Amino acid sequence: MNLRAWAELLRLPALFTVPGDALAGAAATGLRPGRGTFLAIGSSLCLYEAGMALNDWADRAEDAVDRPHRPLPSGRVTPAAALTAAAALTAGGLALAARAGR
Repeated sequence: MNLRAWAELLRLPALFTVPGDALAGAAATGLRPGRGTFLAIGSSLCLYEAGMALNDWADRAEDAVDRPHRPLPSGRVTPAAALTAAAALTAGGLALAARAGR
């Protein structure tokens, strides 16, 4: 497994922008971040990453022409692996969201 290709596919540096939304939501309601907040952050991270993988999977034909260096068109990550990762991350995100509660 090429970890660098996966990091590129999932755009790992962008993950740092995700937790702020759940933290801002907790702050807006006057709550201190707790278990539910951290589960919501985990859910958001999983769903964000699922979207990144699914976006590249859906755009793989266009990327083959316009961005052949990307992980899918270059063959560093297979389309099946990207789709499987997107499904697993979506399932994980939904499970964490269910555990986070309201």
